[in-house]
Amino acid sequence: MSVGGEVPSVQDERPRVPLPVDRVGFTGIRVPAGRLRAGGLELTLVPEFSVFIDLPPQMRGIHASRSYQSILKVVEEYSGREMKLEEIAAKVSNRLLEVHQYSRRSYVKVKTPAFHFSKAPISRSPSYEPFTIIARASSRRLDSRILTRVMVGVEAWGLTACPCAKEVVEKVYGEPATHMQRSLGGLMIEVGGLEVNVLELLEVLKSSMSGPVIPHLKRLDEADLVINAFKTPKFAEDCVRDMVKLTLERWSLPDNYLIVAWIRSEESLHHQDLAAYIKIKAGEARKILRDADVG
Repeated sequence: MSVGGEVPSVQDERPRVPLPVDRVGFTGIRVPAGRLRAGGLELTLVPEFSVFIDLPPQMRGIHASRSYQSILKVVEEYSGREMKLEEIAAKVSNRLLEVHQYSRRSYVKVKTPAFHFSKAPISRSPSYEPFTIIARASSRRLDSRILTRVMVGVEAWGLTACPCAKEVVEKVYGEPATHMQRSLGGLMIEVGGLEVNVLELLEVLKSSMSGPVIPHLKRLDEADLVINAFKTPKFAEDCVRDMVKLTLERWSLPDNYLIVAWIRSEESLHHQDLAAYIKIKAGEARKILRDADVG
């Protein structure tokens, strides 16, 4: 079939309601990428992208294919090479503003499943623990420059033991017991030139909880995890606070760099889950902890 004439650009029409749109784009784009090496662990990545730009009030829609092409263009540059997920996010975020000249802001989130090799505490049985690597980048146009902020993080499961039930049971019944739950925690830090190993981030995240969750356990391993978690009971609120504190101890973050910590506890005694979240600049967190004399 032949098509005559010029194809109209409906996106460039003036909208019926001329309001600016903060974010418009794609979610759930999966593309085969390259490899990531972290702490001696090599991962083959199939990341999932969410990409957005802002839209000025005089335009009806974005040129959506340019956003998809931006992802492919950047990923192709890393074909067969090792990569940093945060570097990919930053490049895509920049490219979005290069191809969408009418936009002033862009936002990219990339995540990919990964596995960490571990051993059970007593039997030393091998396991592959699943976790997620996450990168975020946001760019804004400032005159002729594009300024970009980048974050990298991880999300993983851990074990939390309730300190409230532990204290009440011991006080009322004189018995050592509490309830436990699997909790999904996340930790992201701003990097911007800072070298961050995702496995070290994962270790900080896991250290903030009462104990780890390990796929392959023998009976003695299970007993060891339960006893150690019982000795370190934590609320969800304790976990996110510890993530921030441990992050400051591990990395020398500039004062204006962001730290984001979150957790969702899959409660064992309630139908509802409990969640906690902290978003704070490194300098502010340092000052609070220093003033409180928290070592």
